Amino acid sequence: MNQIVTIQHRQAVTTSLKIAEIFGKRHKNVLQSIERLSADLPERDRLNFQPVENQDSKGEYRAMYQLNRKAFTLIAMGFTGKKALSFKSAYIDAFESMETALFNQKNLSWQEQRAENRSARRIETDSIARFVEYAENQGSRSARMYYQNITKMTHKALFLVKQASQQPFRDMLDGMQLAFLTTAEYLIQQALEDGMTAALHYRDVYTLARERVEHYAAQLPRQRLLMAGG
Repeated sequence: MNQIVTIQHRQAVTTSLKIAEIFGKRHKNVLQSIERLSADLPERDRLNFQPVENQDSKGEYRAMYQLNRKAFTLIAMGFTGKKALSFKSAYIDAFESMETALFNQKNLSWQEQRAENRSARRIETDSIARFVEYAENQGSRSARMYYQNITKMTHKALFLVKQASQQPFRDMLDGMQLAFLTTAEYLIQQALEDGMTAALHYRDVYTLARERVEHYAAQLPRQRLLMAGG
């Protein structure tokens, strides 16, 4: 029963070949059952059965399916008997174990992204503090608004929309959003430092930061930037 469920493309799956082996069936018959079942399913559910190729002991490639938990559940409905019930239970346990491992792996990745974002934000706010003083020395009377204005400008460029929630805004972002935001904040920090080093007018320094983050955002796949909390 080892390795009856594996992780492929960040999803817990089994195969039609493994199902045939565990349940004592001919693989050809399992394939036929899958194809009959798939024909009656809506398209979105047929995607749970992914056709792949398997290299046999002779080095030849044979048809096979990868099945996620839902696909396995559908096909296993037709397997009856005390022994089949025991195998189904073992399969469900295996899926749950792999899905828990995936969840923990994903959560660790998110925690790492969040830690990196905290670091980027601290570096950025240190530069903003220097920029506020720089702008005040040039006569700005509302320089302290740059903390808020730069944050809003960044979120707008990345299509991140803050929604009402008891959770901190950044805790509502997924790993991809955090990665994009972290990079944007590093870019802004560098732009502020570059502008001040070049002795630009404070408004031009802000414009430089905005242009850099907007240029970066324009290179990103916009359709993948989800609204926070959405």
